[in-house]
Amino acid sequence: MSIVIGILILLPIVNILFEFFGTSSATWEHIRTYLLREYILNSIILIILVGIMTLILGFTSAYFVARYNFKGRKFLSWMLVIPLAVPSYIAGYVYADMFSYTGTIGRFLSSIGMNGQINIMNMLGASLIFAFTLYPYVYLLTLTSLSRQSSSYLESATLLGASKWKRLVTVTIPLARPALVAGTLLVILETLNDYGVVQYFNVRVFSFAIFNAWFSLGDITSAIRLSAYLMVLVFAVILIERAFRGRKQYQMHVKTKLISRRKIHGWKQVGVTSFLWFILAIGFLIPIMQLLYYLVLTIHKALDIRLLIATMNTVVNSVVTAGFIVIIALFMVNFSRLNKRGKASKSWVRLANLGYAIPGAVIAVAVHVFFVDLDRLFAPIYSLINPNGPSLVITVSLFTLIFAYILRFLSIGFNSIESQYEKIGTKFTESAYTLGSGRLDALIRVDIPLIFPGLVGAFILSFIDIIKELPLTLILRPANYDSLSTYIYTYARDEMIQESSLPSLILITIAGVLIYLLTHYKKGLFNNVY
Repeated sequence: MSIVIGILILLPIVNILFEFFGTSSATWEHIRTYLLREYILNSIILIILVGIMTLILGFTSAYFVARYNFKGRKFLSWMLVIPLAVPSYIAGYVYADMFSYTGTIGRFLSSIGMNGQINIMNMLGASLIFAFTLYPYVYLLTLTSLSRQSSSYLESATLLGASKWKRLVTVTIPLARPALVAGTLLVILETLNDYGVVQYFNVRVFSFAIFNAWFSLGDITSAIRLSAYLMVLVFAVILIERAFRGRKQYQMHVKTKLISRRKIHGWKQVGVTSFLWFILAIGFLIPIMQLLYYLVLTIHKALDIRLLIATMNTVVNSVVTAGFIVIIALFMVNFSRLNKRGKASKSWVRLANLGYAIPGAVIAVAVHVFFVDLDRLFAPIYSLINPNGPSLVITVSLFTLIFAYILRFLSIGFNSIESQYEKIGTKFTESAYTLGSGRLDALIRVDIPLIFPGLVGAFILSFIDIIKELPLTLILRPANYDSLSTYIYTYARDEMIQESSLPSLILITIAGVLIYLLTHYKKGLFNNVY
């Protein structure tokens, strides 16, 4: 089953590489000559800016929470994760409206005699939006890493005469490097995946170019070739990181004495808490308050049957897809850990989990092209069943969208379940085999009860990412199918930001509740943090 699933997942990606070498078009020649260089440069500049900002925000906030004791620390430690509930495109729409001439901040500046319009709809503005909504990826991983560092390293550095800043630069940060790099890489992948912010802010990067080539210029060949270039950029980022890492290994003796948090008072406490509340306010509180203000203005016309249907579509689709992801990931993890062929099975599973490293627009193009080819293959069968029926049966169905979600987010479920399995090892499973249990029986009666927190985490994380996903949903949704993300995008595209407040708040509330459950479910994300 794992091998078949892996083949199905990899086929669309392989298919897009074959399409890349197809016949060129006049549109592609124009893009390659006049626009491709701009797309490449803008994409690189954007990920560099966002990467640096999120590193600063994520590491600094994690360091303060992990190393210091102050009033409100426990509350802030999990609240700093909440900005993940706010999709970047929603924050972008809200801040763009607030800084416009007639927006909240624009009117305030005009009232005190200043220029009423600050233009944030540019590369720097988009970078700030991404940084303040995506920094929790760096914060979460770094917080866990810092909380598990042994005190012996810092004590040794102190005995050798290292100052506080030198200990930070030469001991703390290098030990946290894997977490910092992993978090920043996730942020870069999410930035390259985004379409809502870059389209609204007119930042011409690859995701913008793919949509423009396909929907504005009507050229699928150009969209495929741009997708291939974006895939190359993504893998180049990953390879550069691995080249810098070289053969370095990072090990922490977690069983030794952990670093104790230092109590701070006075101006230091005020400075630390002010900084953390500032990050939280920009990434979560201000957008929420502005959306609530918009809701008061538009509540009389916000509730309608279309919104209810979009909400139901979002929840049902996310539950079904997240359920499939958990089941598929469970089988693939077991294939990897129990298969005696070792490296071959592990390599195959890793290859089938590449989806999250590939931006949504690329996956959408790959899946669309693959299912169009599949429908053409099955066309004679369709005509036998219904001579006057549609020729693209699978392509225009909800199955295509669910398949694309699974392809993109499978690695999230896989990593969550695999990490839970690593905690329990193989001894319980092997004992069940020794006592005569079959593989499926041992999985149901022994493994699943032991790894249940990992299954819950996999389901919730997949669910959150699915409800927030915009590029995949925009491209692959069936006709007359709306989710909350497409509903919000449609309002923003029509410059009706205020009317998008209710669907935005519904989406953020669902994601926020799930993040709260995830961070408090047996303290799953915060072991050794409290």
